[in-house]
Amino acid sequence: MGKDYHEALALLEIDGMATALAAQDMALKQAKIKVLACAPVSPGKVIIIMAGPIAEIEESTTIAIEFIGSRLIDHMLLPGIHPGVLRVLDGHKNIREAEALAIVEFENIATTLRCADSALKCTDVMLGRLHLASGFGGRGFFTLWGKQPDVEVALEEIVAQSAGKLLDHEVIPAPHGELAQGAFTRPWSIDPCA
Repeated sequence: MGKDYHEALALLEIDGMATALAAQDMALKQAKIKVLACAPVSPGKVIIIMAGPIAEIEESTTIAIEFIGSRLIDHMLLPGIHPGVLRVLDGHKNIREAEALAIVEFENIATTLRCADSALKCTDVMLGRLHLASGFGGRGFFTLWGKQPDVEVALEEIVAQSAGKLLDHEVIPAPHGELAQGAFTRPWSIDPCA
C-alpha cells in the first residue's frame, strides 16, 4: 500500500474514546488498512479515518460499526478517493500563488471529505488545506487553489454534492501573499492531547 494512494477511505464518528480505540483495534486486526487519523474532536466526539483497498476497508468498517453499535454518530465509505485528498490528510499543505483561493465550510466531517473529493475530480483545482472538526465545533473546511473559472466550477460541484450541509464559502480572486502563506497559522497545537 503506497503512502499517497489508497483505493478507499472510511470515516467513523464515534461517541466515546474507549469505544473508538477498541473499534480501531478491531478494524486493524480485521484487514490490512492504514489509520490516517484517530482523534478526539469537538464537541466530545472521536473520529477514525482509515484508508486502503476497497475490500479491506469494507471489512474493517463493517466489524468496527458492529462493535460501536449505538455509539456511532456518523460514518462514510468513499471508494476511489482522489490522491490529493489523501496527501492533504497526511499533512501536506499546497499553495499556488497567483491563483484564486476558495474556502468552503460544512456542518460535518463526512460532507467535507466527500466535497473535497468531488471538487478535485471535477476540474483542475488543488486542495490547499483540509481541517476536520478539532477546535471548530465539529465542522469541517477546506481551501482550493486554481484558476478562477476552475475554482467556480468546483464550487458548483460542491454545492450540488453538499446535500444542504454547506455553511459558507468565499472565493478570493487574488489573495494577498501573506494570506496565502499563513491564513490559518497559530502558535499552539490544535490537538488537545499534544
